[in-house]
Amino acid sequence: MNQTERRLITYIAAAHALTHITELSYAVLLTRIQDDFGTRDVAMGALATVFGWTFGSSAIPAGFLTDRLGSRRVLVYAFAGSSVMAVLVGLSPNAWVLAATLAGLGLTIGLYHPAGLSAVAQGVSRRGIALGFHGVAGNLGQVLAPAIAVGLAIAVDWRAGFFCIAGLSALLAIILSRAHLPVHGDSEVLSQEEVAEPPLQEASGPIANRLLTPLLLTYGAFVLGGVVYRGVVTYLPKHLEELVSEDFGGAFVAIAFIMGAIGQLVGGWLSQGIRLERMAPVIAAAAVPALILMAILSGALLVIASSAFVFFYFANQPVFTGLIADYTPPGAVGRSYGVSFFAGFGIGSLGGVIAGALVDTWDTEAAFWGLSIFMALVVVLSFALWALAERRHEDVKLATAVGSAR
Repeated sequence: MNQTERRLITYIAAAHALTHITELSYAVLLTRIQDDFGTRDVAMGALATVFGWTFGSSAIPAGFLTDRLGSRRVLVYAFAGSSVMAVLVGLSPNAWVLAATLAGLGLTIGLYHPAGLSAVAQGVSRRGIALGFHGVAGNLGQVLAPAIAVGLAIAVDWRAGFFCIAGLSALLAIILSRAHLPVHGDSEVLSQEEVAEPPLQEASGPIANRLLTPLLLTYGAFVLGGVVYRGVVTYLPKHLEELVSEDFGGAFVAIAFIMGAIGQLVGGWLSQGIRLERMAPVIAAAAVPALILMAILSGALLVIASSAFVFFYFANQPVFTGLIADYTPPGAVGRSYGVSFFAGFGIGSLGGVIAGALVDTWDTEAAFWGLSIFMALVVVLSFALWALAERRHEDVKLATAVGSAR
């Protein structure tokens, strides 16, 4: 990577880290907020779904804005808006107001992913590794979220965590407004030789028409994976507090998400040399038994199982985000990422209320049993994607052979 690409990744990585600090803070503070407001588990899960739904829903307009205005402007809007909304979350006097302010926070910080991923996918030559580093930054944000939010909650109260996030978001918005980012849609764009070319855009005619089906399968995997993600990040802290340590569940979540950062790097590195369609089902399949073990084990073994699940889950993130870029026509990458993150974070936010209902009816163990079913469905879609890719490549070979014969 050249200096221009490294500068781009640095800014985007900082933005991604803060996005996930913001996104995870409600989950790690859930128990303290619940004690303050006296609400039931299913209601707390519903609040997570409200936040997750708006977080994902704003990805679609963010995608259109990214293609039209450029990534930098959208990033500035995201963090300036989330700064204001985080203050309002911290001032919420009851669960109803909290629901409204969390919705606003989700709408603003949810602008990030289409802008950030579009910048990386179109502005860096070694896309797989760049997406891996981008994912690592997000995981580091998830690691820092418990330290920041819970630390301030212990020292002051849960509201202080959101005030701190507001300050960090305002600072980043100011930095990004003055930064010169060489990203698609802004004043400087990398040359065509420097931008990663999607390997599947060469197809045309009847073969090109088949790219719609794998793109839809990828969106479907985002939905199911999003259900798993929202359920896990909402109730893993509570699960660990009940079965590992009452006071330090958030710290154990941080340990688990460190493994997620390693998974992002491994997934990004492997995706540079292995076809993405072949990687996706293998890594997704490895995540299923780890998720089941999270429903069975306790103590240190639960931390190990949680870490294994997070490793495999996030190792697939560079794979699926790379597939979106591969199957999307040039000029529509921002919109396609908008749709994919609406699928994952918007529709997938139902994982919060699904897991909350299971916890309310039975216990946290039941939530992880239920989420393992959704992860198994990700494996099914991934295998279907692999099968279509194998057929498509055979068709390309056949078409090439026929053309050569003529």
